[in-house]
Amino acid sequence: MTAWSSTTLVRIADDYDREMGDSGAPLDSRFGRYLAQHMDDLWDDDRTDPKAFLAWAWRVGTGPIMSPGYVRIRPDLGAVRLTQSQEDGRLLVVIETPVGHGQLAQGVRPPYSMRDWETDRYDYSSDGYSRLQDPMDESKPALLLSATLRLPADDWKLHQPAGKWPVEELLIDDAKQAVAVAVAGINDIAGHRVAKLIGSEGGAW
Repeated sequence: MTAWSSTTLVRIADDYDREMGDSGAPLDSRFGRYLAQHMDDLWDDDRTDPKAFLAWAWRVGTGPIMSPGYVRIRPDLGAVRLTQSQEDGRLLVVIETPVGHGQLAQGVRPPYSMRDWETDRYDYSSDGYSRLQDPMDESKPALLLSATLRLPADDWKLHQPAGKWPVEELLIDDAKQAVAVAVAGINDIAGHRVAKLIGSEGGAW
């Protein structure tokens, strides 16, 4: 998998997906099993709609439906979702993330006596990013800040799903291609913004 960085927010675990397949066949896919189990969540009209199909495949391929997901979200982020606007149907990326006190300008940071997000001591990460959690010490005041970043994905060239899949492998291929477009797009349009919010350039937004 691609290594995490300050601008890499999501990545695909394709090797793990194949390794965890039931049959060991080249096209076997754990993601595919979950897709098949959730076909009732995909309306007939959405099967040929690139935005709706992508939003469905993304939802299936991430937690809490798949854990660990086919799409991995950087551990220090809260969530990365795809949805469609209620107003005009456009595809939207929604990123939810904790924001530590240290990312705020000096003059607006809370007093040091206020507890902040803490690194999950049981969440080991070999590439520098760990899940954040509420402070363990609940006897002292805590101020836990978070941000929601919402971005339109108007410029993405979305994958066109077939809509009918005589064999499951074709559905899996459509879903994987759709999700790959989203992973590249999210890192491109949101990576530098998140880096300025909580990453290497934190507080510089």
